[in-house]
Amino acid sequence: MITFRRAQASDLPDIVAMLADDPLGAGREDASLPLAQGYTDAFNAIDADPNQLLAVAVEGAEVIGTLQITFLAGLSRKGAWRGQIEAVRVAGHRRSGGIGR
Repeated sequence: MITFRRAQASDLPDIVAMLADDPLGAGREDASLPLAQGYTDAFNAIDADPNQLLAVAVEGAEVIGTLQITFLAGLSRKGAWRGQIEAVRVAGHRRSGGIGR
């Protein structure tokens, strides 16, 4: 069964590996270990911000997907909050199985 949860610092290597495993990420991400300090700094900032959610999809103990949602205040729609979803990834060996749905 696949479940979703808030990402933890220990998930960072899996998250960065998924970010690096596509044509865009391959040129801008570095999944080598130990991870660059910038990833840890960014994770800490995201984790401390109540308007950010970095989530992982897990099956058993394996991280198989990730996404980040940024919650934004706006004046449109009578001051409604909205969410911007980005960095949606599924682990390469699990793609084309409907997980992204």
